[in-house]
Formats: sequence, structure tokens, C-alpha cells
Amino acid sequence: MCVFRVSGAHFDVDQFLGKSLWLPPAIFRAGEPRFPASQPKGPILEQSGFNLNVSDAEFSELHRQIHDAILFLRSNEKELVRLRDFPGVEGMCLDFGIEERDVPAQSEAFPPELLFLLGQMGISLAFTLYPTQDA
Repeated sequence: MCVFRVSGAHFDVDQFLGKSLWLPPAIFRAGEPRFPASQPKGPILEQSGFNLNVSDAEFSELHRQIHDAILFLRSNEKELVRLRDFPGVEGMCLDFGIEERDVPAQSEAFPPELLFLLGQMGISLAFTLYPTQDA
């Protein structure tokens, strides 16, 4: 799974999404509880933003996630530029969920095309390792 994340302390997420065709599965707003269902009086969010699913490929399918991410970046270029330039946006990140393999040293490579597109948009790259289903 690959997820696009955007956030900012003064980002008006509702104003941005009001003029967007994107329908993020997760939207969060500064000042709201971090865990509203389980801890409504618990920690408060300091940033607003949203998460958008870019690829539903499995953790073991990094090449497919990369392919889907490149398609997302190319087909959403105008909206990504609008987002990059939108007031209050402090960070944008493309996070690849990767299966943790049982190897002495796990290394993952990302193609220049992906890195170029991310750099053009000011989007950082991250990957999160997840244990295999067998573990």
C-alpha cells in the first residue's frame, strides 16, 4: 500500500478539499482529538491534513506500488501543484508500505523517474516496514 500524506499547522484542509475531486479516506484537523473514539479528551492534533491512498498493492509488491505512484503523480500534476502552493501546507510525503523480509540487510531502490517527479513537487519519500504475515 502506498499513501500520500499532507499536513500543516495552519493548513485549511476543508478549504483545499472543497475545490478538489480527491476523496481522502482520512482527514484530520488541528485542535481535534487525536483519538476521538477511544480518547476524546486525550492528545490534541497540532496539524491539519489528509491521507490519500495511491496504491492498494500488497506490501510485497513494491514495483506495483511504484508504478501506481508514478501514474498518480503524472495524472494529478495540476492538483499537486495547487496543493504544494496552497497556504499552510508544510509537508507532503509519499509513504510506501513495504514487507519486512527476513534478510541480514534489507535494501529498497526507487527509480529516478519517481524521485524526479517527487522532487519537482516538493514531496518527500518515505517507506514503512511491516512484518510479514508469517511472523
